[in-house]
This record gives sequence, C-alpha cells and structure tokens, in this order.
Amino acid sequence: MSAVLTVRLTDEEAQAIDRLVRATGKSRSHLVREALRAQALRETLRLIQEDLGPQARAAGWLSEEDILRDVS
Repeated sequence: MSAVLTVRLTDEEAQAIDRLVRATGKSRSHLVREALRAQALRETLRLIQEDLGPQARAAGWLSEEDILRDVS
C-alpha cells in the first residue's frame, strides 16, 4: 500500500532537492522518503532517551563506557 503526500516547498528547498537528485541519481520521492525515515528515527531515539535517560543516570550510566562496563 502507498500514499501520496503533497508537500509545499520554497524555491530554495526545491532547488536543493533537485541538486541532490542530480548529484545522487535518486528521485525526489526517494530522497524525501529517506529524509522522513531519518527524521522519524532521530525523533524516536530522542523520545527513548528522554524516557530512559533519567533511569540510566540513576543507575550511574553517564557514558557508553559505563554501560559497557555493566553489561559486559
């Protein structure tokens, strides 16, 4: 299943996408889908960090090294 989404861009935004289309050989749709997926991932990670961050700090996990020390 797929859906069509209409997005209004400024001239500058459209030109930037067109430059990427020429540089990468990918379609506008592909580039926009990639950008949406990346943004969704960033937002999901931010929400997880917001939710779990206080618990991690309470456990003494302030860095990746702290986590690796405890789970290895």
